[in-house]
Amino acid sequence: MKFSIVIPVYNVEPYLRRCLDSLREQVYENFEVIVVNDGSPDDSQKIIDEFVKEDNRFIGYQKKNGGLSDARNYGVQKATGDYLLFLDGDDYVSSDYLKVMEETIMIDDKPDVIHFGFVLQEDGNEIKKKAPVFSNQIGIQAFQVLSQDSYFVTAWSYAYRRQFWLDHHFQYAKGMYHEDYGLTPYVVLCAEKVSSIADCLYYYLVRSNSIMTSNDTEKLLKKANDTLSQYDWLKEQIMTLQSLNEDEKQYVMSYLTNTLFVKGKDLPKEAFHSFSNELKKREVWKYLMSDTLIRKIKRYLVKHHLHFYIKNLVR
Repeated sequence: MKFSIVIPVYNVEPYLRRCLDSLREQVYENFEVIVVNDGSPDDSQKIIDEFVKEDNRFIGYQKKNGGLSDARNYGVQKATGDYLLFLDGDDYVSSDYLKVMEETIMIDDKPDVIHFGFVLQEDGNEIKKKAPVFSNQIGIQAFQVLSQDSYFVTAWSYAYRRQFWLDHHFQYAKGMYHEDYGLTPYVVLCAEKVSSIADCLYYYLVRSNSIMTSNDTEKLLKKANDTLSQYDWLKEQIMTLQSLNEDEKQYVMSYLTNTLFVKGKDLPKEAFHSFSNELKKREVWKYLMSDTLIRKIKRYLVKHHLHFYIKNLVR
């Protein structure tokens, strides 16, 4: 069993050595590390060259800057392993990261997707996020369990059978923030077999100066609009997915719609009204579940008082 770990690199020089060291120290040895230098202006390439020279499992590529999605897609094209994993250059993994994965793959007879737990690191503190445990569930069953967690969509908390990925022509949307929101739900739903293991195998560094934590007004608006654009794409895919019945489609769309409210909540006034008007145009209230009294009230508020609901009731 061979693993391909794809690492996009852009301005992560202070963290990159720790990231690559965590792979070199793996207990399980059959893997390749595809490091994609996405036009990084720092000295990351020197570190990449060092690892490539010392260990033939590390393969380095350089390309013009195209963003995280473009670098991931590029890395997938170069991969030769049985399973794909994505690792960000400022994060790292446990020494048994691949060993635990290999054991699960053998026990569960090569699932399409494997989810695993992780550790959030912020300001010197660690929060362990163990994953729910299940084996070989179909996509919608896995979705219903995994989507209970706000980190459900993270690309790096999964292993993907490479042939499954290629057969479905999965690609991250280039130039978009929240690119994993725009793909991970669909990947899970397309899978015939999804397994999940509790072990915290990945260490995710929450950086205050990263793209995803920035409170810059322009970036906040782009993140919201990019989420909306990918919502439109996901809706088209979900509505035509033959493996889902109408109730299951409603469940998935309700989850995706609620994500939009969260993204719009912190936008400044003018941007907020522009964004919420886009939601009105799409009549997003139609996609919310209404099987309980509370959900019926929520659906009513979203339909008739959307601005108020987002600003005051979204948690």
